[in-house]
Amino acid sequence: MFTKLLKHEWRATRGMLGTLCLVCLGASLLGGGTMRYLITASYADAQHHAIVVLNVLAMIAAIIAVAVTGVAALFLLIGRFYKSRFTDEGYLTFTLPVNTHQNLLASMANTAIGMVIIFFVICAALAGWLLIGFSAIPGFYERVREVLPEVWAEIRREIGKAENSDIFRGIALLLVNVLTGGACELVTLMLSVTIGSILAKKHKILAAVGVYYGIHVALSMVTSFTMAMGVFSGADEKVWMLRCFSGMALLMAAVSVAGYFLMYALVDRKLNLN
Repeated sequence: MFTKLLKHEWRATRGMLGTLCLVCLGASLLGGGTMRYLITASYADAQHHAIVVLNVLAMIAAIIAVAVTGVAALFLLIGRFYKSRFTDEGYLTFTLPVNTHQNLLASMANTAIGMVIIFFVICAALAGWLLIGFSAIPGFYERVREVLPEVWAEIRREIGKAENSDIFRGIALLLVNVLTGGACELVTLMLSVTIGSILAKKHKILAAVGVYYGIHVALSMVTSFTMAMGVFSGADEKVWMLRCFSGMALLMAAVSVAGYFLMYALVDRKLNLN
């Protein structure tokens, strides 16, 4: 039943996610095309002011479209969580033959999958944008083909040095921080919606925004204090950075776990829907 619930969540959001992906890729083509024109015109010294202004405006519109895609996807997915759990639809959702953990995890998994897809689409859109735009530079691709082997060889030499053995640890900690930070942000958003929906009789969204702001203020105070302690401890810069990354990962993981179980307790005991 959990798989069916996850499929239902995905079907409810895939249409809008697909539209956002198409908008993002379309904006990439528009931005790359305008960038290519501006570079070509500058090389040819044949710029027409009206056309240049139109291309600049089109590029700004493309930048806004790509930026808004990620924000819109997040609002769509979190809005789906709110609608399917804390509106009239929630009465139906919580009568399904799944436990509270499965109910919450289905929504979390759907949101995480959607945001990962949007992230890769935005990365692909930006890469395509730059490739289309810089292709107007004479000999650009030939130069890239020449430089890439040199860059790769330099990276391999640096990695192979004994004194850079901490590079792997730093990269691993960075990846762990990205994963724990993403999980913490997702849980924080969903927890804020849960608390706001349970505590507020009216203006639930506004209450959720206030809770989200309060949680982030508290987290910012903790992280700032931790970093300040590291700076004034007099520790070596490399050691301090590794400790900072490790501490941040542990903090984000702890907040994610605590936030999830708090959300579970609130939904299971306070919501009174299932």
